[in-house]
Amino acid sequence: MSVNPQREVCDGFEVMIDEDIVELAQDGDDIAQEFLINKYKNFVRAKARSYFLIGADREDIIQEGMIGLYKAIRDFRCDKLSSFRAFAELCIT
Repeated sequence: MSVNPQREVCDGFEVMIDEDIVELAQDGDDIAQEFLINKYKNFVRAKARSYFLIGADREDIIQEGMIGLYKAIRDFRCDKLSSFRAFAELCIT
């Protein structure tokens, strides 16, 4: 029986707060970044449902939201009195 080490790492992220995971991602941890993207993917999709752009496909709007999520991960500052989720929501919308 083989054990997937990436899965074990992701399981470790489950018990961490988002702000700590963001710090890891900002320090270059690709697995931390991937974990956050997967965690917030459905949040981005939910936000995208409330938008309509003439000539744009729904997937285009979701992609714009995902770009906002990447920027949120890149630009979030823990020293500001805001949760990552609140900051990400601003960046996504």
